[in-house]
Amino acid sequence: MCFRPASLSADKTCPQCGATASVTDTACPQCGAELPAEPAMPGMPGAPGAPGAPKAPGAPGAPKVPGAPGAPKAPGAQELTV
Repeated sequence: MCFRPASLSADKTCPQCGATASVTDTACPQCGAELPAEPAMPGMPGAPGAPGAPKAPGAPGAPKVPGAPGAPKAPGAQELTV
């Protein structure tokens, strides 16, 4: 099954004021701040703080050292039956 979104928005968001700009703009039309080269799509590996972006897996833990065997227990009292 193929998932295709209903619409695609490739607009850029200004990091300074939050205004929306076109993909071809290099500066924000509102405040004049420099815009990133590519729009940060949610889930894109290079998107900083994008919701749903995968995180790097952590390192596996080291195995535990096996414990020493316990001391032998004294035999229990035996009942004598006649």
